[in-house]
Amino acid sequence: MNHYQAIILALEDLGGEGTIKEVNDWIHFHYPNTWKDRGTALADMVPVSLGGNSSSTVGDEYRILERVSPGKYRLFSHKSVIDI
Repeated sequence: MNHYQAIILALEDLGGEGTIKEVNDWIHFHYPNTWKDRGTALADMVPVSLGGNSSSTVGDEYRILERVSPGKYRLFSHKSVIDI
């Protein structure tokens, strides 16, 4: 399990959409003392075509989020963590 897979699981469990705080809380509960800086990771998971960071090194397989509003993200492509 990597950081991006945990974020996908969190958003799936949150109904496909959630705030940075909700994702932080979910990951902290299920994977305590693991990854940090989830806000940056969420932003890096937005594809460039949807306004994501072009300098991010996150692979295309994890760029499956869209920014709904500041600090809130939604899965736009359902890709099971098992498939990644």
